[in-house]
Amino acid sequence: MRILRNARPAAALWGSILFLAGAVPCRGATLTLPAGAGAPPGAATSVALHIDDASGILGVFIQIAYDPSVALATGLTTTPLSSGQSLTVNLSPPGTIRISLFGTAPLGGGGDLLSIAFNSVGPLDSTTILDLQFAELNEGEIPATLVDGHYCVQNAVAEVRALSLGPGAGGTAMVWAPDPAALFYNLYRGERADLSDLVCLLGGIPDPQAIDPLEPPPAGLQVYLVTAVNCRGESSLGSGAPPAARPVPPRCP
Repeated sequence: MRILRNARPAAALWGSILFLAGAVPCRGATLTLPAGAGAPPGAATSVALHIDDASGILGVFIQIAYDPSVALATGLTTTPLSSGQSLTVNLSPPGTIRISLFGTAPLGGGGDLLSIAFNSVGPLDSTTILDLQFAELNEGEIPATLVDGHYCVQNAVAEVRALSLGPGAGGTAMVWAPDPAALFYNLYRGERADLSDLVCLLGGIPDPQAIDPLEPPPAGLQVYLVTAVNCRGESSLGSGAPPAARPVPPRCP
């Protein structure tokens, strides 16, 4: 993550734009590309460029760099947040995205600012950083914090299902349904119904099975949850009943 102010290169990429009066400057905005973007080889996907607060923005210049041997940007579209502004895009040379977005009425609120179309052109599990090299908001009047993204040529992993437990040699044995996209699995354990004490038991498990060598408590609850992991990130822990997001435990090493 980095903060840029007045970050446009000395040689303007798109010429000059005269901004009209009436914009209400904001204290700053954070632009974020997702850490878990991607699609399998040969597939297309959309990657959202998110802004937390677009209040007062009349014009934006952005440059993004990536590895064109992994993914190839094919186009950009506006979103409901930015649909009232004019969009100009330069995708040449491959591996660089130059964006100009401007209008006569300031934006307001936050959300997805733009949608970037990518094709996965690299081999399975190849990756690239989506590098937000610079962003200039209202010709530098609004500070920009930039959060880079990550693209992987792979399907996202799904919630792990069909976990079953039983006695095994050396402890409690468990097995679960494999995820074809998973590189490995993480196993979490807790003893409270609200999962507030959930901790990492085993990380980097290569196959959909594991052994907990600790004896279960003579009375009470023993909870196990498994996640799948690949280059696009870690799957969720699922939801309870009624549906609610389960707490995120400390990450497995």
